[in-house]
Amino acid sequence: MRTALREASCAAFLATILSVLACGSGGNPSGPSHSAAGASGVTLEGVVLGAGSATTGAAGPNSLGAMTVSLLENPAITVLVGADGSFTLRGLPAGSFTLIFSRDGVELGRFVFSEVMPNQQITVTVQLTGTTLVVVEEKRNGIGHGDVEIEGLVEAVLVLNPSGDSRFQIRGYEVAARPGQTAIREGNRARSVTDVTVGRRVHVKGSWLPPETRGQPLLALEITLQGSDTSEPPPSSGPSCKVGPNAQVEGPISSKQAGAIVVAQQGKGEFQCEVSGSTRIRKGNTKYTFEQLQVGWRVHVSGTGLGESRGRCRVQADEIKVQ
Repeated sequence: MRTALREASCAAFLATILSVLACGSGGNPSGPSHSAAGASGVTLEGVVLGAGSATTGAAGPNSLGAMTVSLLENPAITVLVGADGSFTLRGLPAGSFTLIFSRDGVELGRFVFSEVMPNQQITVTVQLTGTTLVVVEEKRNGIGHGDVEIEGLVEAVLVLNPSGDSRFQIRGYEVAARPGQTAIREGNRARSVTDVTVGRRVHVKGSWLPPETRGQPLLALEITLQGSDTSEPPPSSGPSCKVGPNAQVEGPISSKQAGAIVVAQQGKGEFQCEVSGSTRIRKGNTKYTFEQLQVGWRVHVSGTGLGESRGRCRVQADEIKVQ
């Protein structure tokens, strides 16, 4: 009798587990597969500006509530335009894609986006006038990912392989470029590893690869070609580092480290500016945090000179003004 009861209880428990698993895996077969669609990580954020109702022409943000934006290549990726005219699409494909704007099932317009890099972030502004849509602004801001950012000249091409891993020496780092993982661009145009030549100034976003015998290389997620100028003004006779108060440094942030930024000052070389909890960081009346500082921003640093270390002048920053 006890054996029969035990077997019945086990059978009931097993049936319950199978039922739960079946419900959890069923999902919505007609819904979009976000994991598959989001493999490239391309994100597009937009806003629709201008006239409201297509029939009355009355202005007002709430009149945009019936507008949708769909991906032509995968109609399952569809979003509703918000009451403020904003919308966001994630998991869009790299390469090229087409967006269709509709209201109450009626197509208002479609726009093709080409030369889209993997993991790129796109921002668009669309003007709606009556039933006519026009893209008035488009920005592409790169990928927004990566453990480290560096900026400087390409010092050497170590390996050039358009179909495999290429290796470059950039600002003392060994940087790997890999097909399908590294986006190379100049402005909004796609480029290839053959365009990463010695003397080109580049900005690299990447993540660390496992250490190798020669050091730890960096896998580039994005390489942005910034210009063909091969001249980088060196210090006139090595760093001339003053020790004491009233140190002033001005220039773009060339790299960022834990608790410090490196500022490249025209004609004087690089300055390592130490940042502490008491350092004031601002732009006008707006306060910033150390985490918000970005490579490429132009800043003016005021502080105390600490002398030279490893070929750089060190400054304890009292204030950083973002320009």
